[in-house]
Amino acid sequence: MRHRFIADNGLLMRLVMDHAQNSGSTAIGLLLDQEKAYDRVHPDYLRQVLHKFEFPSKVVDSLMSLFFGTSLRLNINGFLSDPVSQLRGLRQGDPISPILFNLAFEPWLRKILLDTSFKGFSLPLSTLAHPQDENLQAVKLLAYADDVLCLLHDPGDLRVHL
Repeated sequence: MRHRFIADNGLLMRLVMDHAQNSGSTAIGLLLDQEKAYDRVHPDYLRQVLHKFEFPSKVVDSLMSLFFGTSLRLNINGFLSDPVSQLRGLRQGDPISPILFNLAFEPWLRKILLDTSFKGFSLPLSTLAHPQDENLQAVKLLAYADDVLCLLHDPGDLRVHL
């Protein structure tokens, strides 16, 4: 992606940690790992998300057919199982699976970002590269694949957001 660097989240987290430690902040990070994330993607939900992001219906139908209109056979010690219908989940190793997972996960991430009760962690402007930017927002979350780090203003926010 343009104007993005693979280490952005790592560098931002380093700034947050340094500032939190030096300022005596009570902020905490809550690391959430989505267990069996790809397996849990439901076709009806994914279809709704793709339509919400205005994917053409033909593309959505093709993706649904490709991922959920198939049957699988397992090879166990050289013996093939009977066919099993794939009713949900994205296939590990399929090149398009990470993109589809990110699209399915995006509404939840956006909900956190738009939630005004979720304060996040604010860095002072002097810490950042663009001190003239008046529209800087608190860092609420950092996400990579199915791992999400939520930054909470203080431990009391856990009661509100869990």
